[in-house]
Amino acid sequence: MINSMNLIAQNLDSYGDMKRPANIGNSDFDGFKNSCFDIYYNSHKLDKNLKVIEGNLVKYADDKDNIDFESLGKDIEALKKSKESAKELSTDLKALDDKSTSMVKNAKNLKPRTKSPKAVKNTNNSIKALNDAKVTLKEVSENQVTLLKTAQELLGDK
Repeated sequence: MINSMNLIAQNLDSYGDMKRPANIGNSDFDGFKNSCFDIYYNSHKLDKNLKVIEGNLVKYADDKDNIDFESLGKDIEALKKSKESAKELSTDLKALDDKSTSMVKNAKNLKPRTKSPKAVKNTNNSIKALNDAKVTLKEVSENQVTLLKTAQELLGDK
């Protein structure tokens, strides 16, 4: 489900507070779960990368006489790419969010019945990961705007 060119599917089992549940052996549920957790991981990866850029911008602002304009330019490019990635992740997130209600309903009715409890649990955990990613992407988008403005102001000091 991840369409972002510069973001990849993750094989991490856990990141932060959330752990990717094991597959249940049903491609619909496993695909939904993996896509949700990929968005979760990638949204946090974007947030982490933005914090690095923010640290760089603080250093540049503290010592405006010695700004490394080549590095500043790279940070601006990275901000622009992260903005594209966040937009793509948000699109993927919306599609999964729209699908989540039917996935919960289908999980409750999954056959064989022995797989249903695990499908429900995985689907609920996937929705939690999506909700977390939604909050993270909102923060990322807000921070991108602020950081890009700051970076362009610093570039204007050139």
